[in-house]
Amino acid sequence: MYSMNDYRAALVERDSNDMESSEWKLGQMKVQSIVAVMVANGNCQMVEEVMEEVYSLNDCGFEFGDAAVQFDIWLLESNGYREKAQELRELYWN
Repeated sequence: MYSMNDYRAALVERDSNDMESSEWKLGQMKVQSIVAVMVANGNCQMVEEVMEEVYSLNDCGFEFGDAAVQFDIWLLESNGYREKAQELRELYWN
């Protein structure tokens, strides 16, 4: 089972590469995998991390249909966090 330490280590590893490079993209897949497992296992701290990520994406001008937004909402909803997913849907989106 993964922990927040594994998640943070994966973020550091990913961010040691140039953004959008093939190494960064591989690191992002690792981060997303760890996040998905932790959410599926009911880790409330990771659920809050996902929520904060979507709020941040919203603040940065991402659109509701962007893949990163849709992935996070799907991840929450498909793991029983429908109310949290709905909260994110109701944000003001560009």
